[in-house]
Amino acid sequence: MVDDRASRAAELLIDARNSGKGLAELPADCRPRDASEAYAIQDAVARRVGVIRGWKTGAPGPQAEASYAPIFTVIAGPGRFPAATQRLFGIEAEVAFRLARDLPKRDKPYSRDEVVAAIASTHPAIELVDTRFADFAKIDALSKLADNQSNGALIYGPPVAGWQTLGLDLGRPPISVTIDSKVAAETTGNNGGDPLRLLTALANHCTGRTGGLRVGDMITTGSITGVTFAKAGSVVIADFGKLGTVRLEFPL
Repeated sequence: MVDDRASRAAELLIDARNSGKGLAELPADCRPRDASEAYAIQDAVARRVGVIRGWKTGAPGPQAEASYAPIFTVIAGPGRFPAATQRLFGIEAEVAFRLARDLPKRDKPYSRDEVVAAIASTHPAIELVDTRFADFAKIDALSKLADNQSNGALIYGPPVAGWQTLGLDLGRPPISVTIDSKVAAETTGNNGGDPLRLLTALANHCTGRTGGLRVGDMITTGSITGVTFAKAGSVVIADFGKLGTVRLEFPL
């Protein structure tokens, strides 16, 4: 994608981000035509928005190719986001990992074992889903990917001690999401399957794109409960059983 196309799309997405006014769509002259163009737009947005605090990855099936997006807002729970700042109030319960060391660019791909060895901690997390588009349902998949795969923020819980010995299937941990004390979602399984497969794929993706992942990066690995929607004033609690809980509020 030539730089002016990516820059134009990024400018429109950043304007929508800053103004709070939803973008109808990306015009045809800068709409991404494939994943590489969508990632070029992500990179152009990142150059203007600020420091990348984390990454998200996910896939539509256990063997499917993953997709990736940077995250600019990563905070420890409980999270509080004023309702007036939100468009979708989308909630996804996910398993996240923080890195203990850099995974820099190199010629040889990283193996799963090498990536697992670089994990500092595992965390329960909520991805706050938001959009820079006026009507999320009408937007094509590549434009959503360009819009950081509709990420608003990542809210993470305390680190899980001894997660490797808990005997949990990280693709299907016991999760219950309540919104205003009513069950909104329970464990359904990560569409992308094994979160460690997705983490490894991200590590190798970033070596060619950003020079690699860095110590302290927080990576979330795809929704396990699917997306549910809160509303203004809601209190959301994601309970991961042995993996802990995360709380998110949308005060009026």
